[in-house]
Amino acid sequence: MIIIMLEARYSGDQHCGVEKMAPRRRRKGKAKEEEEEGKEEGGRSATWLPQWLVGRKTPESVQFMSDRTRRKLAIPALILVVAILFSSPQDFELDFDPVEEISKVGDSFANQWKELARLAPGVPDFSFDAAFFSMIKDSAMLTDTKRPGQEAKERGLRKSYPIVIIPGATTTGLEIWKGKACAKAYFKQRLWGSMTMFSSFASMDGACWLEHISMNLSTGLDPDDITVRPAEGLSNVEYFMPGFGIWAQVVESLADIGYDNSDLYVHPYDWRMDALRLQKRDGLLTRMKHTFESSFEVHNKPACVLTHSYGDTLMRYFMSWVESDEGGKGGRGWVDKYIHRYVNIGGPTLGVPKVVTALLSGDTSDSIWLPDFGAFLTDRSVLSKSGRSLWFRSMSSGSAMLPHGGEEIWGKPPHETFLCISGPGAEKFGKRSSEGCVPYTTTESIELMFKRSGEETRSMWEADRTTWGEALVEPLPLSKNLKIYCLYGVGVDTERAYNYRYDAKNDKLETDSIIFTDGDGTVPLISLGYMCAKGWKTKKLNPSGVKVTTREYQHKPATLSLRGGPGTSDHVNILLNAEVIGDILEIAAGIDVQERIISNIHDVQSM
Repeated sequence: MIIIMLEARYSGDQHCGVEKMAPRRRRKGKAKEEEEEGKEEGGRSATWLPQWLVGRKTPESVQFMSDRTRRKLAIPALILVVAILFSSPQDFELDFDPVEEISKVGDSFANQWKELARLAPGVPDFSFDAAFFSMIKDSAMLTDTKRPGQEAKERGLRKSYPIVIIPGATTTGLEIWKGKACAKAYFKQRLWGSMTMFSSFASMDGACWLEHISMNLSTGLDPDDITVRPAEGLSNVEYFMPGFGIWAQVVESLADIGYDNSDLYVHPYDWRMDALRLQKRDGLLTRMKHTFESSFEVHNKPACVLTHSYGDTLMRYFMSWVESDEGGKGGRGWVDKYIHRYVNIGGPTLGVPKVVTALLSGDTSDSIWLPDFGAFLTDRSVLSKSGRSLWFRSMSSGSAMLPHGGEEIWGKPPHETFLCISGPGAEKFGKRSSEGCVPYTTTESIELMFKRSGEETRSMWEADRTTWGEALVEPLPLSKNLKIYCLYGVGVDTERAYNYRYDAKNDKLETDSIIFTDGDGTVPLISLGYMCAKGWKTKKLNPSGVKVTTREYQHKPATLSLRGGPGTSDHVNILLNAEVIGDILEIAAGIDVQERIISNIHDVQSM
């Protein structure tokens, strides 16, 4: 699922199932960052160099690079900058101006920083020093602050179980193996992930990039004459791009307690496809089965599985598939033998509402998680709302993340609506309520999504469906040894329902306002926690009594950090959370963490 960038939120009072929205008042206070002039050894001024290179005392007094290392990097860095600035595009065999494109990205980044400064007090005025420090602060490069892994090692924690990582959607890089003429220069280069993503989009025209990142609308598989595949290896899920860590801090802390690539496995995958197509095209589930079996043979221990976001959806599908005679043919007891601990980090067990609006209107204003990527998508006309909607329709992974449970889980009018449509001509969608809009339940909203997306999308998304991985239908595996840990963030406004305005002239639905609820900024609380805290406590869905432990983390972002720092608990950046990493280390070391629920998830009345 493509996730969230900085944006003004809304708040309001619920009235007759439709929440009337009012913009949340922005905080106007700013605080300037204290800047200190960098000095070279011997007292010589070095203010003509970037402060991050010559050295400075950061607000947290963190020294992330030694003075000796800075001196070694100064001249090569300057040579590189001069080479880029004074060489012609032809020298690099590029058909775009790198200075112009870098300038665009820099301007976009600066604008995002200024927006953050308006929203939060204490954020310094924009400078490249402040921006670079924020990026480094969130990475795994700090040297004067102890990592969770270092602290765990000092407490005596050591590795116990081999680990298999199943990453979330969008965090695995995608490479071009075969492309059309417009992409011929990018063989085995990143179409998604790393800085190559930006250069590929800049050098191709927008239509070419969109064609290569999309799937076939009829089959959900590769388009004709295009082959795009996930980048392999642990390093490809550690960083989305240089300085933007995903699993990096988790992996580094695991290394602190003894893990290395002999007992740390990862399964990158093409996040554009659902589990059925991942198995059909790439044999993903079969390869996962072999990984668990070979790991057991090598280490003589079952594995600990770490999943994030969509990776949880795939893992639950896999556990049903692997024991089924129609699937992996592992037989009953396979999971009990090969998997001992299953850590679900931010898993959307009951789906994500914003998937519906992404297809219905192409609205992703609250659904992009890279600050610069927001402008990157909308600056090119081919990636307008209609273009994005077409892209999302081609991705069958969306079918696995539609809201599950219907009105039993998500509610129904007059107390709860999923969509409410107003505007001239809205009568074509049904009868207006007393509030002047046409209310739709979750089930009706999904049906409307398919109706307006076309039968081709419905046919592709619903092809060969099974109940595997459906939390409300498919029970957990029979296992006396398996333990499940649900780790997720709370305290972040999260999309829950939508007010739409109908544009009769163009036959378009446009988002008028959004109703938010508690969650992690992407997945609502009910999807994050209902199955963990309630659903899997029942005999029907947990017949062998698998122990399920829920750990919630209050979102406490740091002011001077674009990604929130070690206290953040939003959907993606929760993998930077020091407490979450600490809990992962304890679970991997064989310690049972204690349940902690700070939300009102126990008050949810469903099923």
